[in-house]
Amino acid sequence: MTHPGKQRTVLLAVREGHVDPRLLTSALSLCSRLEADLEIQVIAAGETPPPEMDDFLDALREAGQAFSLDLKPSLRRRDLVDYANAHENIAAVVIDSREGWEALALDRSSDPWKRLACPLVTAAAQDKKHA
Repeated sequence: MTHPGKQRTVLLAVREGHVDPRLLTSALSLCSRLEADLEIQVIAAGETPPPEMDDFLDALREAGQAFSLDLKPSLRRRDLVDYANAHENIAAVVIDSREGWEALALDRSSDPWKRLACPLVTAAAQDKKHA
């Protein structure tokens, strides 16, 4: 579901277990403001998106929002930054938080987000506590 040419795109990276409604609505709102498509990359162990995303995906379809969905068993910060930087149509990257990605990276001292050529939007609820 893409438009011809280089349509602006918002890249939403979703980690299984970190699906926050605010993350999803922030990405959709940004797409609306930028008149952009939505590319969703989901880090999930299975072959289907986390069930918490079902209503969001249904809402995208109902709204006629152009989107693509790609499931990955893993995705490092560096991979996400490299991908976004290599695709000039990506207008912004939306993630739940800058925290927690370090555990997925081999080099925890680096900060690949600093190399990101487009805006990085963190959209998880600030008061969310982990048990």
